[in-house]
Amino acid sequence: MLNLQRETLIDSYISSYNQKDVKGMLKPLHKDVIFENHTNGEITHSTQGIDEFEKQAIQALDFFETREQSPEKYIHQARYTEVHLKYHAILGKDFPDGSLKKGDEINLKGRSVFTFKDGLISKIQDYS
Repeated sequence: MLNLQRETLIDSYISSYNQKDVKGMLKPLHKDVIFENHTNGEITHSTQGIDEFEKQAIQALDFFETREQSPEKYIHQARYTEVHLKYHAILGKDFPDGSLKKGDEINLKGRSVFTFKDGLISKIQDYS
C-alpha cells in the first residue's frame, strides 16, 4: 500500500473522529480491526472487531463536548504508519473516577500507530 493511500485512510478516520461521526470512523476500518489505548506503558482499553469498536466509539461520544486530533507528522514504516498528534478536547461530562469534570479541557501530545490489511486500517494503537 502506498504511503499516500495510508494517509488518506488515516485522515478519513481522524476527520470523522473529530466530527464525532462514528459511521465515518468505521469506513476505513477492517472488519477485524483491533484497537488499543496505551497509557504510561500499559494497555488501558482494547477492542477486537468492528462491532466492538463501534460500541466503544458510541459510548465515548458523551464524554466530549468537542474533541480534535491534529496530525503533526507521519512516519511510514514497512508494516505500519506512526502519526504524531496534538489532541484537544472539552469534556461533556464528569469522568467516573472524578479526576476530570464536565467543561475541563484536555491538551495532550501523543502518537497513534496504524497497521493495514486488505487496503484498510486493521489495528490502531493510541499512546499518550
